[in-house]
Amino acid sequence: MKNIRSFLFLLLLCISGTLNAQEKSSKMSEAAREGQKMQNKLYPQTQLPFSYNYSQKIGSNNGSQQSEFAFQPIVPIKLGTDLQLLLNPMLTFNRNINYPQAINQLQPVQLATFFAPRFAGDWYIGIGPYYQAPASNNLNGSRQTGVGVSAGAFYTPDNWVLGVAMYNSWGIGSDMSGGSANILNVQPTVSYTTNDEWSYNLSSQVTFDYSARNTTNQLTLSGGKTIKVMGQHWQFQVGPTYMVSAIPSSAKGWGAFFGLTTSISD
Repeated sequence: MKNIRSFLFLLLLCISGTLNAQEKSSKMSEAAREGQKMQNKLYPQTQLPFSYNYSQKIGSNNGSQQSEFAFQPIVPIKLGTDLQLLLNPMLTFNRNINYPQAINQLQPVQLATFFAPRFAGDWYIGIGPYYQAPASNNLNGSRQTGVGVSAGAFYTPDNWVLGVAMYNSWGIGSDMSGGSANILNVQPTVSYTTNDEWSYNLSSQVTFDYSARNTTNQLTLSGGKTIKVMGQHWQFQVGPTYMVSAIPSSAKGWGAFFGLTTSISD
């Protein structure tokens, strides 16, 4: 186990290049620093993000609307003095409405993991296995099991978070009634946090389906503030979304996003 940890740690150091710890700006308040951390998916502290995403014009007739509720916590586990494991389970529930019909959709459970070196620099990187459980029925998503790799890299100079998280899934199983689990998902993000606790984020969620050979790309522009309530930091984010590239079954045009995240300080 020690040899495996050492190998993973050296591999991650090679990927990240030279990692230099730099002191953050002393002008940032405590809440602003926490707000910047909550914009970093690979920061090694427990994060509990809830989000709501409204989309419209779904389906070939553009007749459906969707309310997506997601809970995607980040949970760090120390594996030694040099290595940690970040767990990122993704739980998603959709409420699809095509008047007068409404359908509840529980998406497949996903788990992204990141083996990451433990250091306090401006770079945060990680790589690990990815898993997607098969959907309970073909209306809830792919009936295939998805296995693959998840990875991420974030650069965090003063006030900024710049980086990308992704997962690549290969579908196992012949049941294609709910679609394929052969998916590449890439989520680049650019975030700026002011010294007085406001955070602004531009992110994209690009999904490529290997089997159908199509791509969707939804942009989200959001802003919000980090506040401290009864000793706990909370950050809200709100803003519009826009589907840059769509397929007949996906949402189209404008939507809306709301997020609420709290962190458990390291």
